[in-house]
Amino acid sequence: MLEDFDQFMEDAGIDAFVCEGNAFEVSDIVWLTGFRSTDSVTYFKNIHDKGIVATGFKTYDRVQKESFIKEFHDLTPIYKDLIREKKRAYENPDVIYEDILKTHFTGSIIGVPDHLPARVLVAIQQLGYDVKVVPKLLKKARATKSPSEIDIIKKAGKSTTSAIGRIVEMIKDSTIGTNNSLVVDGEPLTVGRVKLALEHYLLDQGAESAEDAIVAVGAKAFDWHYLGKPEDVLKAHVPIIIDVFPRLKYERYVADVTRTIVKGSVSEPVQKMFDAVYDALVSSIDSLSDGAKIDDVNMACFETLKRHGYDSSRLNIDAVDGMTHGLGHGIGLDVHEEPSMYRYEDYFTKGNVMAIEPGVYLKGVGGVRIENDYAVSSSGAERLTVDLEDIIHV
Repeated sequence: MLEDFDQFMEDAGIDAFVCEGNAFEVSDIVWLTGFRSTDSVTYFKNIHDKGIVATGFKTYDRVQKESFIKEFHDLTPIYKDLIREKKRAYENPDVIYEDILKTHFTGSIIGVPDHLPARVLVAIQQLGYDVKVVPKLLKKARATKSPSEIDIIKKAGKSTTSAIGRIVEMIKDSTIGTNNSLVVDGEPLTVGRVKLALEHYLLDQGAESAEDAIVAVGAKAFDWHYLGKPEDVLKAHVPIIIDVFPRLKYERYVADVTRTIVKGSVSEPVQKMFDAVYDALVSSIDSLSDGAKIDDVNMACFETLKRHGYDSSRLNIDAVDGMTHGLGHGIGLDVHEEPSMYRYEDYFTKGNVMAIEPGVYLKGVGGVRIENDYAVSSSGAERLTVDLEDIIHV
């Protein structure tokens, strides 16, 4: 959380921190400033002091009204000087940062994220400042969410489950045509149609796709990140994996939800997969709480799948079927954040928000995956994606 940022700076051994970008390309800017704009701004903070936002012209007026930051640095005079000299601010970061740092910097070492543009990093160094790249600083700070952030992610989850629910209704209302193809309004129900409908439903909920959703039909879902081709036709009697990870358009936070849907009859192998994956989900969540070791939660999942007769890459590095991906990941302003489920020796902390996604995949059959989002608390894990059944058979 932002409240812990000074401690993270101290642990990183830096006296100040600089970040640059716009909210639509650099999610750290949203987290650090609350300012949502396509215009780039600079965030600067001395340790144990309040952060400032530096920008100019109309953006300076806007950021004062829209950012939760209360201290600002007006770059308008510098921008005007550069314009008079027929120079671009983008190509002269030394001039910009000399003005900012001479005015505000009081320490000796400046920390920067690993995504800071190289032109800015070089400019600060050429001005004579000691710079330390701290790639994990913001990742660690952002891993723990505030109650207000959790509420926003819950809102994103509601948008996501609502949109998937509309697709479930579309599949339920479809008819079964030639070769078990699903048909809606006289036309095959294709992955392209489903994804377009998802986009419309998400927009209705104030969200948009963070990346391309996964709609994988039948045996093709054995490749657990197969996106689905627009021309793929949804089929009856086989599992259909729909994995959606949209972003709220204004707040910029994401959710990540997966459901596996079967229309028609469920084969015995697929039913066994459903049973195993659901049990693995329950076991994982029962183990998830503040202070829980990450690998203990992993093992709760993989040992459950093993009892059901399924392999996993965690227990067998050479596994080719079963569960061949990780159990989940943190979410927030980005769809993949800390904590990572691959940090086996680390521990969960109250305020972590996790997408937990057990799945089983069999060649020639396809896959079954269930994914929900959870906020870690001292008493366990609060489910944030609640408005959709885990197992869907229509």
